[in-house]
Amino acid sequence: MNGKVITIIAIIMILFSTGVTLGLYQINFQGLGNLTNYSKTPAYSLVGTRLYENGTLFLQVARTAGPDTYGGFIVLVQLLYPNGTVLYQWTGQQLGILPSSSIKNEFPLHPSKPIKIGNYGVGIEVPLGQNSTVILQLPHPISPGTYIIKVWDADGQSAAYGNKFQIIVKADS
Repeated sequence: MNGKVITIIAIIMILFSTGVTLGLYQINFQGLGNLTNYSKTPAYSLVGTRLYENGTLFLQVARTAGPDTYGGFIVLVQLLYPNGTVLYQWTGQQLGILPSSSIKNEFPLHPSKPIKIGNYGVGIEVPLGQNSTVILQLPHPISPGTYIIKVWDADGQSAAYGNKFQIIVKADS
């Protein structure tokens, strides 16, 4: 075989391998309609969040996906009735002035990258892989019942990759 044939075969193999790799990635992440890139958008899990009748919210937040180069920023936390009506919300400015004692980093994978108040005093910065409890206090007690806790990222999203950044909780005494 001469050099031109080997070059053409190598180019075809590279293109084939690249196509198979990208195709399998998209199939694996159900991204056949749109290009799916899990390293682009932050995602959060709120499993373990607790709400009490005295108005105390233990927001258990973990960053499960997104870029590692910068943190995700939670800029709005909402307490909703089951029908979606807002009972109370903490804005980015309110979250930005929380005392550091309100954030309990429970399982820091990177001790140098804890969940913390965001830069410029707006929101909560959540690095990839971190798990923490943020303690928030309503200005008044709430009735026993079922509520929804929902968080919003700085890019205006409350869901990513088919998962909503919300959880249903029951107010305990």
